[in-house]
Amino acid sequence: MTTREIRRNPFTGEWIIYSEIRQERPDREKVFCPLCTGSEEVPTFAKPTRIPNKYPALSTDIEFKKYKLGDFHEKMNGYGNCELLVYTDIHNAKFIDLSVEEIKKILETWIQATKTLSQDTSIKYILPFENYGTNVGATILHPHGQIYAFPFIPNSIKGEFDTIVVYRKKNNQCMICNYLEQEQVKAERIIFENQHIIALIPYYAKYAYDAIIYPRRHISYLHQCTRIEMDAMIAVVIETIKAMNEILEKDISYSLSLHQGPVNTPGSMASHMYFKLHTPQRNPHSMKLLGAVETSCETYINGTLPETAAAQLRKILM
Repeated sequence: MTTREIRRNPFTGEWIIYSEIRQERPDREKVFCPLCTGSEEVPTFAKPTRIPNKYPALSTDIEFKKYKLGDFHEKMNGYGNCELLVYTDIHNAKFIDLSVEEIKKILETWIQATKTLSQDTSIKYILPFENYGTNVGATILHPHGQIYAFPFIPNSIKGEFDTIVVYRKKNNQCMICNYLEQEQVKAERIIFENQHIIALIPYYAKYAYDAIIYPRRHISYLHQCTRIEMDAMIAVVIETIKAMNEILEKDISYSLSLHQGPVNTPGSMASHMYFKLHTPQRNPHSMKLLGAVETSCETYINGTLPETAAAQLRKILM
């Protein structure tokens, strides 16, 4: 029996997922795509299709349990959900080549997944995301993303959420709304804005090209967006990826994720949702490689100021 569990670091409060079943993943045959229509996993295709991950880090096939084994050993079963979302039946398409309407159907599937998965009260956070390209670990070319449902709020997201909740209690205002107001004063890190959205390289960016796309309105979940807001965010995500491709002179690897409020958690409406897009490509020739400072103490060294990267992207997007 393979082990799947989640252990807590007693010194930092972080949760680490262990899943030995992922070591059983076979190397994919390059001539065979498991996500093409007609395969065992995708027998037919009519719209964006959710399919179970065959080698999931988390699973609902086990009972959700927590264990306290003394002062320093705390864990829970590897409970949760890991799915793939197949975008299209066109094998060599890309996310940025899909139409706004096609991408809207993907986002509508994210909305439905959030609603259904959050009905399980043991689930605390749902993360839809896409890894594109080998430099961020994508092993299958066919256009697809993933949806993870965690029985805890992931580490960095919890730190952000806790800070936002404290700020809301102290000031009765949204911390992100106020942050966006301040970013607009000089607008030196804003890469695009209109009446519906603001896209920027944050003041605290870890990567050279580390963009966040916010709705101007305080929205905690994607389903709260209007059609106009959703169309605007889709368009800017697409154009930002294309702009990064242009600046970096290649088809970049990237990670795109949707950050919504936690679920089944008090205070979740204090969250202000956003899309996060970053690439490890730091210039046309080099990748951002994590060294000892980053991996040992999670202190990032960025060779490009956010203002510099924002100016490059703004020149293309605006």
